[in-house]
Amino acid sequence: MDLVVSGILNFLTEQEAIGKADEVQDFYRYGIEITISSMLNIVLVLLMGALTGHLLESVIYLAVFIAVRVITGGYHADTYFRCNLLMCSTFIATAFLNDKVCGYINIWVIAAFVVFEEIIAFVFCPVENKNKPIEKDKKPKFKAMGMIVFLLLDLFGGAIRYQMVGSMILLTNLLIAVLIISAKIKEKRCDKNEII
Repeated sequence: MDLVVSGILNFLTEQEAIGKADEVQDFYRYGIEITISSMLNIVLVLLMGALTGHLLESVIYLAVFIAVRVITGGYHADTYFRCNLLMCSTFIATAFLNDKVCGYINIWVIAAFVVFEEIIAFVFCPVENKNKPIEKDKKPKFKAMGMIVFLLLDLFGGAIRYQMVGSMILLTNLLIAVLIISAKIKEKRCDKNEII
């Protein structure tokens, strides 16, 4: 990926679209890396969905995952490769679990999902990325929006839970909540290591 990013960065610099200062180069390098990684994640999940016969599930997974994560934040892998691997493996696991539970999710399971996700959103959201800090005065707004989005998606998914779409929404929401917990655990470990 470094080779591709460097090529794009050199091209933009040669065309005088961006400056040569180190901080400008670093800013654009990060933006290009994130864009390429995000596009690659989307393409890989869609490809995995097509190859496994779960294309519609891959679209639902991506739509819910991207929409909710923009508001709540969550786990970030240490490398782009791990990010891509995590995105694909969690999609596959969610899609195959959906095959098993679709039609069996009852109102009590949905209620448990809602309570769990609302607690996670209330306690932990928004999860900040060190490269993308959130202003302190905006955190309550993101927390409230995270709780609302989790609830609305669960209600919609629950209303159509006997269809594959509904259960996929519910399971993806649950996965995001679990990844938020993982992000907080990782954050605590990093804080401990910095102290040591």
